[in-house]
Amino acid sequence: MSKRKAEPSKRLAKRRKGEVPAFGAETQDDRVNLASSLATASAFSTRSVSSTGPIPNLSALCARSFVSNLRALHETRDDWESTLKWLKLIPDNLVPKLFAMLRSSCPEILTNAMITSYFLRGPSIVLTSDLPAVNKITILAVPGAGNSLHELHLTGFVKFADSVFATVLPSLPSLRVLVLRGCVKVGSATAEAAARSCPLLSTVNFNYTAVPPVALVPLLKTCPDLKVLKLAGIPNWTDATFAKLSSAVFQDESFKLRNIQTLKLRHLGLSESSISSFLARCPNLIRLDLSFTHVHRPLLVVSTEARIEKLSLTSTAISSVDIVALVSSLPHIKYLALGALGGRQGSSVAIGNTSAMTMTDQTLESLTDVLKDFGQLEKISLVGNTKLGATFRGSGALGYFIQCVGRKCKYLNLSGVHHLQSLHLSGLLPQDAESQPPRLEQLILNNTGVDDDATPYLACCPNLVVLELAGTKISSAGLFSVIDACPELQTLNLTSCRGVSVTDRRRFFEAWKHNLEET
Repeated sequence: MSKRKAEPSKRLAKRRKGEVPAFGAETQDDRVNLASSLATASAFSTRSVSSTGPIPNLSALCARSFVSNLRALHETRDDWESTLKWLKLIPDNLVPKLFAMLRSSCPEILTNAMITSYFLRGPSIVLTSDLPAVNKITILAVPGAGNSLHELHLTGFVKFADSVFATVLPSLPSLRVLVLRGCVKVGSATAEAAARSCPLLSTVNFNYTAVPPVALVPLLKTCPDLKVLKLAGIPNWTDATFAKLSSAVFQDESFKLRNIQTLKLRHLGLSESSISSFLARCPNLIRLDLSFTHVHRPLLVVSTEARIEKLSLTSTAISSVDIVALVSSLPHIKYLALGALGGRQGSSVAIGNTSAMTMTDQTLESLTDVLKDFGQLEKISLVGNTKLGATFRGSGALGYFIQCVGRKCKYLNLSGVHHLQSLHLSGLLPQDAESQPPRLEQLILNNTGVDDDATPYLACCPNLVVLELAGTKISSAGLFSVIDACPELQTLNLTSCRGVSVTDRRRFFEAWKHNLEET
């Protein structure tokens, strides 16, 4: 292999002021916020990789062409008027996908009049607060979609009153999915309007709203098809307010929410007793998020009938013994989040406080012994468990875990495990001539101790799509060999990597290509 120069001689200009930073694949709710200890400007580098999947159909190719040329069409009056006429003729079922592409590519062109005239139709409507033109009038125009609307996503609207959202729902009797995440004034009126007018609802997302527990009573009683219920981060959920819901619904021992498969209670101020009474009514749970709650004894909380596939217990004060026992009872688990265990009964402030953490190397070894035989596990997060790697020399518990469990997963998050060293990643190497390469597609190693010694191990992961190395000692020279060996790699997080030039951190794939041409 040709010897690479550590830094390419040619540099691109520094990024423009005010450029929006890129983010990883995880949603806000699924990613642990480490901003308090890792505050810095994000530096993601991305590239497009040629698809090896099926050839897109004609409608998809046409939509891509339209979106890529929209700015040019917008600049000429005659072309623009003709374009708007053609937009009227697009079939309803194609509108949501085209609108999504336009929101991502050229949101500044989407005026309120354009959105309400051409895009508030079809089976799905998605409006977010980062669209500059969306206002109260836009939202009040949604009822025009009528019976054809099955999914409504309104997210991040912090200024609009509860009554605005409540007004929209009576005209949408066929609604199946209602997402109001981050609409902080959504409350009782909206929840009650949904119960009265949308009996077919199967998904309700009230994350980070102001819906009180008692407002859910009619919804739970009148929507028998409800499968997904998300209630994360609602500030007024306490044992006292939850008691009103409990007395109205849960006093009847026969009342069960048998269709609920996904339940998110993340960041609620409920005691373990209240959470237990809720979960006792949901015997068929598949996905459960209790992160940042006051849960201590999950074996008493999770129903033995449940076939759990996704479990999030980040920043909970669960003991090591209970964690191992609980995971042992979940052979069908596919996603497991055990970040920052010992987080002082749900306090996010405790993340980064090493003395508060309870997951030790001994716990991880016991957990590995259980997980290594679980054939369905795809994603695991141990983010922020700062005691891991502190007591063992060599590869130790972390190396054992990566060799037996981590390499079999598609997603692995070890961010903030400060004692993680390059040697721990040696488990990514093939064990013998016949062993398969690691399945990893997303590997997050932010703020760990890895350096260039890790590159031969990272280069053993040909399926990598996302690699995050923020705050590590990795250098440009080391990363070049990783990109050479990982043809699917599309995203690199190089924030605060001092071994990589500041001007290259956001355009590292270009730097790699330039260096390749020079050698």
